[in-house]
Amino acid sequence: MSSVSQRANHHALLHRLTNQSNGLLKPLKLQRSVVSYFMQHLELSRNKDFKTVHSSAINDVNIDLTENRYLLSGGADGTIAIHDLENLTDIDEINHSRTYKLVCSVSPGNRNAHKRSIETVQWYPLDTGIFTSSGTDRLLKIWDTNTLKTAEEYNFSGVVHCHQMSSIATKHNLIAIGTDSSIVKLVDPRAGSATHSLRGHKDGGVRAVSWSNKDEFLLATGGVDNFAILWDVRTAKGCLMKLQDKKKKKSGFTPDTTHDGSVNGLHFTADGLHLATVGTDQKFFLWNVYTGKKLPMNFPALSHIKRRCIKFYLTKGGSDNHAFIPTGSSISTFSLSLPSSKSKHLYGHYNSVNCCTYQEQGNQLISGGNDQKILAWTHKGDQDFEEYLCDRQVEKMETKVKRNLEEVLELPPIQTIPEAIAQTLDTWSDDEI
Repeated sequence: MSSVSQRANHHALLHRLTNQSNGLLKPLKLQRSVVSYFMQHLELSRNKDFKTVHSSAINDVNIDLTENRYLLSGGADGTIAIHDLENLTDIDEINHSRTYKLVCSVSPGNRNAHKRSIETVQWYPLDTGIFTSSGTDRLLKIWDTNTLKTAEEYNFSGVVHCHQMSSIATKHNLIAIGTDSSIVKLVDPRAGSATHSLRGHKDGGVRAVSWSNKDEFLLATGGVDNFAILWDVRTAKGCLMKLQDKKKKKSGFTPDTTHDGSVNGLHFTADGLHLATVGTDQKFFLWNVYTGKKLPMNFPALSHIKRRCIKFYLTKGGSDNHAFIPTGSSISTFSLSLPSSKSKHLYGHYNSVNCCTYQEQGNQLISGGNDQKILAWTHKGDQDFEEYLCDRQVEKMETKVKRNLEEVLELPPIQTIPEAIAQTLDTWSDDEI
């Protein structure tokens, strides 16, 4: 973002603050403006780091919903790690950085660990004492956080590409599972088995699943058949609707599919009224959940969308809806309320980015990638903290100078030569020779 646009955004924010102090702007609108301002100025943090645990690619990250504090991550080597986002180490005097402390981890050698790559991890929505994981070893595991042992395991006939529990459900505990099969499985941990099978996708696997933020029985799934489907899990009569884009497809597929390629990413907006979809056709669409119609908005084109599940993120109600989408070695971000604007790319990973999530309370984006790194993205890269470090350095220098001055002042005074001795000293000069 150019310095001109940055100054314009800064002045606009100051204008809103003035209006709010004068009673001309509602507090909620001010909150949305402030949070949106922070999001538009995200940069790679130069002062925050994560303790390295994973020895391979990081495929998913998830922050708990109860405290918005603990970061759960899963890697391609089967490693699981939990970091505390409110617990930073002291400042490293050499690198001038702080590290998020590691709470616990499950190494590949653990007998409870996944034997192959972990594709998805998720906290239990109501309690940090439980979390779930699934992967290419065809297993879904439910973990006890306190003991780091699996409480339940579910085996499937194909690779588990994704799974998700509803964040608002009160009448069910169903976990939606997407595998190599076109059939979506619903697992009920209370019953200890798969209770439902949703049949609607054609041949091919299911790459993405997402529960609604508003209706606990509404589920969206995306598959290799290029369709995104909406389901009411209370009925076994079939899907509610298939989302269909009527525009002609370049690939020759029927013109009523959701994307011109596999639907690999799904995310409901904060109000639950719209569903965002990402496909291997490198496009981002927004759909009305109740009418099934695509919104006539031209969002920025994407790039390097993989055939695996895309772990992208839409921000929640504290701000204007922003999308953060892993695209190759960068993260593309843009506002859903200004679709015609260009997307901004966040660069920092040395390899492909696989996942990202946003900590609403800390106003920071967290991402993981093939470079085995978890990175934090903060407002202007923690510029305020760098200013604090500079002030601290100046204080140290001032303290050192003051100490040296005090040491000099404490030295004994220089002794003068007595007059009697001075008179006996030889005062001859070379001129007398």
